Amino acid sequence: METRKTICPLDCPDACGIVATLDDGIITRIDGDPDHPFTQGFLCKKVRTYHERVQSDERVLYPQKRVGPKGEGRFERISWDEAWSILIEKLTAIREEFGGEALLPYSYAGNMGKVNFHAGDPFFHRFGASRLNRTICSTAAKSGWALHYGSDPHSPPDKALDADLIVAWGINAKVTNIHFMPLVVAARRRGAKFIVIDPYRNITAEAADDHYLVKPGGDTALALAILKILIAGKKVDHGFIENHSEGFAELTAYVSGLDMAALVEKSGVSEARIHELTALFAANPRTFIRVGVGLSRNTQGAMTTRAIVSLAATLGLFDGKPGAGALLSSTAFPLDLRKLMFTELMQQPTRTINMVRLGEALTQADPPVKGLFVYSSNPLSVAPDGSEVKRGLAREDLFTIVHEQVYTDTTRYADLLLPATTSFENDDLYFGFGHFYMSRTEPVVQPRGEAISNFDLFQTLAQKMGFNDPVFFETAAERINTYTPAISGMPAEIGDEIPAGATIRSTYFESAGDFTRPGAKKFQFTVDTGDPDLPRHAALMPTRELEDETLTEQYPFALITPPNGDLLNSTFGERFPDKLAAVMVHPIDAERLDINQGDCVEIANPRGRHTREAQVTDRTQPGLLVAEGIYWQNTQSGDSGINDLTSQEVTDYGEGGTFHESRVKLKKVAN
Repeated sequence: METRKTICPLDCPDACGIVATLDDGIITRIDGDPDHPFTQGFLCKKVRTYHERVQSDERVLYPQKRVGPKGEGRFERISWDEAWSILIEKLTAIREEFGGEALLPYSYAGNMGKVNFHAGDPFFHRFGASRLNRTICSTAAKSGWALHYGSDPHSPPDKALDADLIVAWGINAKVTNIHFMPLVVAARRRGAKFIVIDPYRNITAEAADDHYLVKPGGDTALALAILKILIAGKKVDHGFIENHSEGFAELTAYVSGLDMAALVEKSGVSEARIHELTALFAANPRTFIRVGVGLSRNTQGAMTTRAIVSLAATLGLFDGKPGAGALLSSTAFPLDLRKLMFTELMQQPTRTINMVRLGEALTQADPPVKGLFVYSSNPLSVAPDGSEVKRGLAREDLFTIVHEQVYTDTTRYADLLLPATTSFENDDLYFGFGHFYMSRTEPVVQPRGEAISNFDLFQTLAQKMGFNDPVFFETAAERINTYTPAISGMPAEIGDEIPAGATIRSTYFESAGDFTRPGAKKFQFTVDTGDPDLPRHAALMPTRELEDETLTEQYPFALITPPNGDLLNSTFGERFPDKLAAVMVHPIDAERLDINQGDCVEIANPRGRHTREAQVTDRTQPGLLVAEGIYWQNTQSGDSGINDLTSQEVTDYGEGGTFHESRVKLKKVAN
């Protein structure tokens, strides 16, 4: 028996420290690492059994090629030699006949380690493939925030320990940022108040002192309403505004002219409750706001974070005082992505395809996509408008390669299926985006079967394709050393090589979120966006689908698809192969439609149909359906996923996904 340490690789702010217990080279259990300075020894329920995936019978262990129709998921085992031959022959043929841009990579955060996340970038740049714009998750929120705040790291979460008021705004922290909650608990023990702002009463809201129920897409209006009351009552932090910001007068003029009744209607929060919330902010200079990215997943989502960060600055939360701050994503180790992506390998500019619009790319792109290379993602479950994605994947003239750990929705459409390692079998670098620490890991166990990492896949493929650039001959350890100069926030004592097993705190920890520090830039309430249709400051903007009156008449329900405690995006879907997932329906709506607890219901719009089980509850609000979790397609769900209903529209800024802006109708169907 022995123990080895590693880091959770999943798309979560916490990047938890893990201690794996091994017996004869097999992981028998995993626990939280008590020595990790932020996650301090406990794991979420999803990850406590993550080692079962490593040893699972569901693992893809050998290269395979398709032998049946696309979508049936029938394969035969082949050798790696045959797999390489097929891969090189197909990719070469695609490039010679259609050009390099006919190949599209598709990847995201199945593994958040920087080595394996960016493993394919050098190869695809050198090949001349279409570039993937990886915007599906947080780019709208981050880009909106950065317009005013800049690129500096955000407030450390540890500041919440000294806060008198902690606000979880659009984040179900007990599911998606669980290690923030001990800070909340400690602050409440010394008298702090904890409130949640969210469209439904999730488990974090149930544990809070108060919950402000906002409409989907109504967060911008709520933030502006609070600003309006603060400005009118002269409750703003004049010292911070005058000495450490610019452009407040223009924002003031705009906000003062807004109609409160319109803000109340658009936010969904009563005027009395807005005044109550504003009074809380005004009375507590030590306020810490933890902001989630879910509130940005609509067509004015970037504007929402622009409004919230402007509110935080108006309150003076960026003046460095104890307990005050706002955190969206720590960005504690700013990265030079050019060095991580090796963009200099592009021999000529190539087109960019937004991953949000994969369905459109596979069915309408001109010139057409002829090869799709999927790794670290399950696009048939996670990409918007899954019905169109499925139509694209079913094309006989599309050659699809999937590099995957387990059999997923997407693997059923693979022409060539390649076995991928898990994070327990890799070298990598991990950065927590909810805290200020990074870690370097080494393999805990040897790869199972014939699985290889993303990194080894693309290094080997590049060499076999005859690419002789030095980058393709690096080992994973050497690639980490190549990346090191691209990382800001590294302590000087680390030098040019990050030690294996190290966990490092960012040098920005002490000064992050403080605009009063020497040499700090000023907070910008008003900015030149470069787009005449994009306001210079936080402003009220309509959502395209939620506020479309004609669409609302036909499809009266708003649908949001937040995460739950069973899944992380679609990861772990193999644990629930036949599950009929739930959708929350308010009792008023259930009575009107004769829907009872446990009934099968169909959610539908022009993009698709999806079956779930009704959960009749006042945790949601009338007119809002809440479908937690991206469960895989199965016969119970009508062979569809919840994202079949999601639009391929993108956000106002940052081109992010609009997963929480779908208009749908609902009806009971036979069990």
